[in-house]
Amino acid sequence: MQLFDKEKKLTIDLFHGTSTLFLDSIIQNGLGGVNPVIDWKLLELSKEVYELSEKHLQGTELFNRSSFSFKQMSEQSKSGSFNFQHGNSYLSPSQQTASNYAINKEFGSEMLTYTILFLKELLSRDIPYVKNELFRKFPKVFRVIESKPSPLIIQVKNVSASSLLDEHGNDPQNNFELLQECIDKDGEIFDLLSQQTNFRLIKAVPKNNLKFWIINVQNYDMWDHQYNLYEIVSESIKRV
Repeated sequence: MQLFDKEKKLTIDLFHGTSTLFLDSIIQNGLGGVNPVIDWKLLELSKEVYELSEKHLQGTELFNRSSFSFKQMSEQSKSGSFNFQHGNSYLSPSQQTASNYAINKEFGSEMLTYTILFLKELLSRDIPYVKNELFRKFPKVFRVIESKPSPLIIQVKNVSASSLLDEHGNDPQNNFELLQECIDKDGEIFDLLSQQTNFRLIKAVPKNNLKFWIINVQNYDMWDHQYNLYEIVSESIKRV
């Protein structure tokens, strides 16, 4: 099987892991149609939250465990194989990779999840600036702090080559060649072989090219979750 058809569209599906928090927006605007980092002023908020965390959360378990990664996100760092840049939707040829992301990121976005974790810790310390000024400046984020979204995986069909960059924002040709090699080697273990070959989506994909699946986790493990998928079809849910 060839990776592309005659119209230069992928013959394989790609997958995006997120949460139901973004489901309505994706249905209305397509995947990648709205950038929540811009729409929610998330980068501006994350910088403020990190600076406040340096001042108020030093020595806490959360700060010791997660401050380095959160700082890299707030700075939108790109270093070596690590990518802390956010805003675009990221796609994987591996359903497992996308599912792990959705399950491990409570709010469906790495930056939003980290920002809310640190924000909740700051709120628990009753800091006036956080409760007042931050609340007024970033109402969209504060409205979802106590929400309980479910992990969601989106199956993306007929993706055009021109809609993709590699994960770091570069020409995706190397990724395409690696995926063709994975197809040629063994189609039955394609998901395993392709887990690290991810893409950055630069053009919105319309709803008609998307399928939505709720992830119901049965056994949580950081890298080997046991879960069932339930397809969202119109207003009904179908078990697969």
